[in-house]
Amino acid sequence: MPEKSLLKTHGSCGRVPVAALLSAGVCLLGVVACASDGSSTDGADDAGAMGGAGSLGRAGGGGGSGVRAGTGGSKPNGSAGKAGANSTAGTSALDGGGAGAGAGAGAGVSPASCAASGPGRTDCGESANESCCTSLAVAGGTYSRTYANSGNGATGKADPATVSTFRLDKYETTVARFREYVKYLESGGSPPAAGSGKHTHLNAGKGLADSGKAGSFEPGWNASWNSKIPSGAGATAKWKALLTAKGTGSGGGCNIYGSWSEQAGKNDLLPITCTSWYESYAFCIWDGGFLPSEAEWKYAAAGGDEQRRYPWGASDPGSKNEYAIYDCCYPDGKCSAAAGRDTCTGLDNVAPVGSTAKGVGRYGQFDLIGNVWEWNVDRFANYVNPCQDCAYLSGNTSNRVLPGAGFHTGANLGSSLMYSYNRTSVSYDADTYRGDYAVGLRCARSPQ
Repeated sequence: MPEKSLLKTHGSCGRVPVAALLSAGVCLLGVVACASDGSSTDGADDAGAMGGAGSLGRAGGGGGSGVRAGTGGSKPNGSAGKAGANSTAGTSALDGGGAGAGAGAGAGVSPASCAASGPGRTDCGESANESCCTSLAVAGGTYSRTYANSGNGATGKADPATVSTFRLDKYETTVARFREYVKYLESGGSPPAAGSGKHTHLNAGKGLADSGKAGSFEPGWNASWNSKIPSGAGATAKWKALLTAKGTGSGGGCNIYGSWSEQAGKNDLLPITCTSWYESYAFCIWDGGFLPSEAEWKYAAAGGDEQRRYPWGASDPGSKNEYAIYDCCYPDGKCSAAAGRDTCTGLDNVAPVGSTAKGVGRYGQFDLIGNVWEWNVDRFANYVNPCQDCAYLSGNTSNRVLPGAGFHTGANLGSSLMYSYNRTSVSYDADTYRGDYAVGLRCARSPQ
């Protein structure tokens, strides 16, 4: 299990403090694509306004809906850029100048999980007034899926992949957002339709190219999976049993680290934990998106062609919970590595989404490393070349890709599981695995 990097996972894991590294600036090409109400906050309906990056990830103006949409970032010291029409708060990057993007794709079309206001849905961000469904543009490009970076630039680059522009949610999916899906299912809603969940903006609607079978494309949701998604009368009780079940690990399970709550309350801004691959995929489809491919997710985490060591750059994540929620350091900095023992005790070690002020990736996403591991759509396999908007979707393995590290993750024999390019401990059986600790999700979406 990915979070058990303490002596037991994959046979030989130990915690080693991550060495101090050179700090690196971060820039952002960010587009806000998800307004909770589609209303205008600032500016006219003109093409995207350009904004510089803010110093602490403060929100700028967001991209709006309509034919043209403006975007904005924060100027240095937090002065907000102008937003386009029909937009809500956007985001800026950390530690350096970035550019605003030119179009707010899909803004104003609120994902189902944030259709109603409330905690964990419309109170994200530094000022607690941003939609938790905010989705940001990741500008397409080409990068190497295999590389290393010691802080002085990428080396050993191989397995190139080209990724088209897409949107990736700024925040991990919260408990409150997932509860909306469970409520939908309880009240008569159905699991996803067969074939839904494809990247329909690619390959004339056929979706991602299947690296596992030349000439094939993304199949989408399989109706045989419907039985894995509780629905109808009594669904809420079934979901509770699944999301809070005792895990198989010796250090605890979803009964201790499961963030699920049937009622609104203190867990609403926490990332949902203990979701299976099927549940994660179904949620994203219902919410108007899909699970990202491994190539897409890793591209965002690597900062695209910048091929970063960590999503935010090269700085050591430290123990102050500024860059990443990991190694049980949250909330008081008492990390497992320093203590020489597992210091996690329960949900107190899980942070509200977007808590890492300095951990923003190049494209504006928080918590790409840390807090929870995040399911990808791919089956796990060796990289296949070439890769043009690809994912490994066929084959005999039921294992799916699960990158990202979690609040319980430390270092593995001196090689951090937290690197953007990490591919150790990211393969898990979709049919049986939901994690004993921090496994959750983040949805991707079409660019418009």
